[in-house]
Amino acid sequence: MKLKATTIALLLTAVACGVGVFMWTQSQDKREEEVTEQQERTLNIFSFSEDQVAELTVITPKLTLAFERSQQSFPHTWRMKKPKDQLADEAAIAFLLNQLVTTKSPRTLSVEPSRQKEFGFDQSPGRVQVILNNKQSHQLIFGGIDPTESLVYAQVDPDSDPKPTQKLQVALVPTAFLSAINRPLKEWQVKQPQAQPTVPATPSPSIDPGPSIPLPPPQVPQ
Repeated sequence: MKLKATTIALLLTAVACGVGVFMWTQSQDKREEEVTEQQERTLNIFSFSEDQVAELTVITPKLTLAFERSQQSFPHTWRMKKPKDQLADEAAIAFLLNQLVTTKSPRTLSVEPSRQKEFGFDQSPGRVQVILNNKQSHQLIFGGIDPTESLVYAQVDPDSDPKPTQKLQVALVPTAFLSAINRPLKEWQVKQPQAQPTVPATPSPSIDPGPSIPLPPPQVPQ
């Protein structure tokens, strides 16, 4: 039985619509997957908050610094324990903690352990370790700077005893971290108010009354 031209046209239209709907659905699913993948890539490198941090250690080639949260409130929230036992600078600690809790990594790489030197981990510029109130510990180890010079390679909570074949998970984080940890010791210490120099009192000049002039004897009236 022959189909009429109008029937064939309707069938072709229905097939075309079906294919169009299928392609549109596939593109939407792919777009949602890309969005989800992008969101996963831009998650915070750590999930804790600033007020959960009880201890903080900063290790650089020049210094090893240890801080702990005190029982006092601002401006004496943090105390340095190493290399000196004294109050810590609140601004320096706050800047580093803010970087730790707010930083998102735009990209994570999975690389072979043999490539550590390639990513600068053989001469690490430093690392940060934190211990939370619940005794959980976290670590961030820095490597070299990427070709854009705006990001630095870092290992987030690396395995303390990795297997020889276990790949390194390398995240890209802002170079602001390097500014946050590479400070001279005096910038980690609380600023002590400078004592005002004592100005000696200037003695008042003495006034010389001069030689005394004798008064004439009183005259007796005649």
